Amino acid sequence: MSAESLIARNFASAEIPQQLSSKPFLAALPELTAAAEESYDYCLSYTNGALSLDALKDEALTGVCSNFLTPAMQRRLRQPFKQQLLGKALGLKAQRMQRILDATAGLGTDAFLMAASGCEVTAIERSPLVFALLEDALLRAQLTGGSFAVIASRLTLQQDDFLSLDARQHQYDTVYLDPMFPAGRRKASAKKAMTLLQQILPAEDCPEQLLSHGLKCADKRVVVKRGRRSPPLAAREPSLQCKGSTNRFDVYLP
Repeated sequence: MSAESLIARNFASAEIPQQLSSKPFLAALPELTAAAEESYDYCLSYTNGALSLDALKDEALTGVCSNFLTPAMQRRLRQPFKQQLLGKALGLKAQRMQRILDATAGLGTDAFLMAASGCEVTAIERSPLVFALLEDALLRAQLTGGSFAVIASRLTLQQDDFLSLDARQHQYDTVYLDPMFPAGRRKASAKKAMTLLQQILPAEDCPEQLLSHGLKCADKRVVVKRGRRSPPLAAREPSLQCKGSTNRFDVYLP
């Protein structure tokens, strides 16, 4: 039995916004009851209007959601993106909008930042659970209006497996990869969201395919997010690197 099969929802199906393409997935989850609570390890609920994931048997892992409206995100949005490590790795130019494929979207923070910089971003997430969290966050950004709605208009979500895309029909300037690896490869200080998602989701088991497929889909470059001391993805040395204190971005030129 997979971890994703041990998830219930703590809301009625009528509460799910009609705009969400993930509504059928959410509605199909069993509704949590007091009598059946011991049967589930995780629960989805609406907390302060946001779709959130809780570990029912670990109080430290609750309230995990995707949220583009936090003060921390607003601070990042005020910083010039082209001067940030990711912006440098993407090779953004002021005179031209990039088409970027975020092939491992996760909770979407990097995809939203890329869209905020003026790029047209397609974000793919293979897990229907994570996709539901991400889609809920994007809807809330759209409904907030103003600059958040403008940014959201540049971000297109797709629930799919990146490796299933036909490279001949999907060409982008840049493909961005931030693959999930087993929990043992990360420090104990990993963020709460990542810790919880690592419990539920399978790790990437084909890094070589991710990188090779990315190079087929990218016209200009593939950017891979890695821990500062982590080995290169698929043991393939990058063309160049942008290093920070904890992370780095490996750049591969086709």
